[in-house]
Amino acid sequence: MEKQKRRRGWILVALTLSLALNLAVVAAIMGAAWRHRDDGRGGGARGGAGHAPYIHALPREDRQAVRQTMHRRSGGHAGFVEMLEALRREPFDPRAAQAVLDAQRADIMTRQEAARRVWLDRVGAMSAAERSAYADRLEEVLERRRHWRAEREGR
Repeated sequence: MEKQKRRRGWILVALTLSLALNLAVVAAIMGAAWRHRDDGRGGGARGGAGHAPYIHALPREDRQAVRQTMHRRSGGHAGFVEMLEALRREPFDPRAAQAVLDAQRADIMTRQEAARRVWLDRVGAMSAAERSAYADRLEEVLERRRHWRAEREGR
């Protein structure tokens, strides 16, 4: 009986650590998305989302189209409401919290895929001159990002 209680304790610790790691990943993704918004207040070339420079270098109307696609496909705050409920439930059920995180991760992946398709459609519709200008803007964004990281790291 004591052995079973100890094993259950380790399972709870493992599930809690998994939950914490998943929350950290979701927070990092959401933070990167927030830093890369284009409303005149934030980032652009800063942060870590892999596709953000591609979007930031697009012409304004194309950036808006990609972001609108991502927002339309967003699950909104439903996942956060479910997580708040799971966190407040007694006894705490790590599996319920994990299910919320899994749903949020699936939603993020769906939005990223939709944004990728819109981006590729927009770039594919560009003329050679427009793509060249886009490549120049992308290079500038990446260079600013590199300088920003170097400053942040004190190089």
